[in-house]
Amino acid sequence: MDIKTLEALEPTEYAEAADGYRAVSDAADASRERIDKQITKAMDAANEGKAADAAQKQLKKLSENLH
Repeated sequence: MDIKTLEALEPTEYAEAADGYRAVSDAADASRERIDKQITKAMDAANEGKAADAAQKQLKKLSENLH
C-alpha cells in the first residue's frame, strides 16, 4: 500500500459499513431466536405427522443459516 492510498482512506466509510453489518447481524440473531424459541415450539405443540416433521427440519435449516 502506498501513501496515496493511505491518504485516500475514509475511516468513516468503514465505521458506517461496520454499523450496517452489526444491524444485519442483530436482525438475523433476533430472527434465529424467534424461530428457535417461539415458532418451532408452537408448531411442535400444534402439529404432528410427516408434514410437521418436514416443516421442523426446514425451520432448523433456516435457523442454522441465520447463525
